[in-house]
Amino acid sequence: MNRRWIRFVGLTVTLALTGLVQARAAEPYEIHAILEQTGFFAFLGNGEVEALRAIETEVNSTGGIQGRPIHFVFHDAASNPQVAVQLANQLIAEKVPVFIGPGLSADCAAIYPLVAQNGPVDFCLSPGVQPPPGGFAFRNGPPVDDAMPIMARYSYRRGLRNIAFLATTDASGQIWDQSLSAALNRLEFKDMRLVAREFSGVSDISVAAQVARIKAARPDIIYAVGSGTAFGAELRAIYDAGLDVPVITTGANMSIPQLRSYAAFMVKELDFYTSQGLVINPNARPDVRAEQATFVRTMKRSGLPLEVPRLTAYDPTMMVIGALRKLGTSATASQIHAYLLGLRNWAGAEGVYDFTRPDRLQTGIRENGTAMYRYLPDKGGFELLFTGPQVL
Repeated sequence: MNRRWIRFVGLTVTLALTGLVQARAAEPYEIHAILEQTGFFAFLGNGEVEALRAIETEVNSTGGIQGRPIHFVFHDAASNPQVAVQLANQLIAEKVPVFIGPGLSADCAAIYPLVAQNGPVDFCLSPGVQPPPGGFAFRNGPPVDDAMPIMARYSYRRGLRNIAFLATTDASGQIWDQSLSAALNRLEFKDMRLVAREFSGVSDISVAAQVARIKAARPDIIYAVGSGTAFGAELRAIYDAGLDVPVITTGANMSIPQLRSYAAFMVKELDFYTSQGLVINPNARPDVRAEQATFVRTMKRSGLPLEVPRLTAYDPTMMVIGALRKLGTSATASQIHAYLLGLRNWAGAEGVYDFTRPDRLQTGIRENGTAMYRYLPDKGGFELLFTGPQVL
């Protein structure tokens, strides 16, 4: 009788422990994300939030992380670097191994010093600011240094030699300005001229005075690189001034709802510089095309239009998921950091990544991931014009 009782108790304990293990395995693994869900850049952050939710659904439908589902936990940076710093400090205190975001250059720049040396791993979704080499901070996409040569080359080949530049006074605008100056110093662009350089505040509701000066300079093309509310003000002023020249802006403004809201003052030709992947590139490597198709399918299954805020969130998140699938849910910041720094020949929607190359530190990709697109208002989408050189 006692032996039976002992066996019964032993079996009960075993079943209870098995149930606890299974329950633990079924608990979602939380991945934190700091994104701009409110404020001037909410259009960008909310697009990234929607993308991560779509990725969550897709990853969980394919086994999660070693059988454990994932769940993204979102923190609103409010388009404010100070808020972003507070949120990052909270995650550091909680000892999370990795987080995604922010999506704004100024917010990323404010966070980098907090995590660079000791972690956690931070994958910023903006290409605007270079993280410290070898550190725990990473950034998404081809850097701005690669943007202006692509944009200038595009303009030059079309015979558009007189450039007007319109940007905001924040960190992002200053980076674009420095990149433009560096590009125009290249020998290949010696016949191009910067005929006007104007700046406005991020929250300015009118830039009519700046655009009036640009119009007087008679440009062939305008590089208007403000984002969100600032870009809307730039576009309205260009339209109101009757400036009938092509406008190039950044991929941060490739949001369909945002662009539709500008219908009343949309310019005749609006082109974008950003990463490839928003449209499947027939000239890309087969594995890159396959990943682009997966990105498109993932967004469409969730009913999401193909926009750059979703694209910029995709590759970094899939790299983090790849690290966790390999290392397990107990992976430390140091292990994830080492995994990312060791990635080579990794095919993503934006191109082929190699974090071991000195010219791709903390980003993994350069001109091989760039592209130019055109907005097609009648179709509510974008046309791929060309991509950067498909080098490895």
